[in-house]
Amino acid sequence: MKTTRKILAIVLALSMIFALGAFSAGAANDLTIRVNGRVVTFPDAQPYVNSDSRTMIPVRFVAEALGAEVSWDGKLQCAVSEKNGIRVEIPIGSTDLRVIKNGKTEIVKMDTAATLKENRTFVPIRFVAEALGAYVDYSGTYKVVGIYCDTLSADEIATLRALPYTQPEYAIGYEEAKERYNSSTLAFFYGTDRDSFTDYANACEHLYALNRFGTYYMGGKTVSFDNADDFYAAVVNEAKNCVNYNSERLTIELITDSSCIYQSDSMDRLTTAVRGIAKVRLNVKPTKLEGYETAKLVELGFTQLYTGVDMYIPVDVHMNTQSGYTVNVHTIVPAGAAY
Repeated sequence: MKTTRKILAIVLALSMIFALGAFSAGAANDLTIRVNGRVVTFPDAQPYVNSDSRTMIPVRFVAEALGAEVSWDGKLQCAVSEKNGIRVEIPIGSTDLRVIKNGKTEIVKMDTAATLKENRTFVPIRFVAEALGAYVDYSGTYKVVGIYCDTLSADEIATLRALPYTQPEYAIGYEEAKERYNSSTLAFFYGTDRDSFTDYANACEHLYALNRFGTYYMGGKTVSFDNADDFYAAVVNEAKNCVNYNSERLTIELITDSSCIYQSDSMDRLTTAVRGIAKVRLNVKPTKLEGYETAKLVELGFTQLYTGVDMYIPVDVHMNTQSGYTVNVHTIVPAGAAY
């Protein structure tokens, strides 16, 4: 399935050329690290800006949040992170990151040397995270480093994020909204700098900045959340539950995670867009599907159907996330479509 999905990524869009520069000097004290949608806390040594104006981050807690095992090799004087057969060696005082995979060693040149400080190994985290297969972004508006290595692969995240935003049904565009709402209301939906929404990382982090928590109706019951991290993780799961379908004729699975949620560039009910890949398989001829099953496939954006093979298409699932109302699917839109 992974191979097919990689092919899909190439067909859907050209891979986005993504290079995350060094984080701004002086921003380390305000920097937040989010791994798979959850903020990482550092119990002792904290990120800092080194003499090269690079933000240095303790590697252990981020690597462990990614599911890697972290150890210290005293003989080589390096920290080691291992995950899924990938071994990343981080020599202290060197800019050479050693990545060992399938018996082969690749040297990745970092833009500043790893450092041992307060008994912690500090690195420019992008290099280690990407070596472990993660996707890394940076929200300049909210000063958040986003690191993702969950359900979607780094290539899939890059491809999905490169597609244009979609709007939920009956949405109000920004120009119309300016004439109807005051500045505080506009700031709630668009942030204080609407141009920042052109960066997917900012559009994603804007959701967390709303600091959504409290009581919601989800999955047929009342659920309380203490923080936005838990809330949006639950929204992603609810999107999957609402879209997934299984019968003897048809199966639908929404493949997604928190890396591809964003605040739509529009005003409507408090809507969170959950972007992902719909995996569909027909076990009968299309003419044998029930009418509502055919309607579900049309809603997802399928125009051609084949029996007995896995089919994939990118979709945006706009979820109603308004407090006091049921959290559920508001609109499903083929990702990248004009809508």
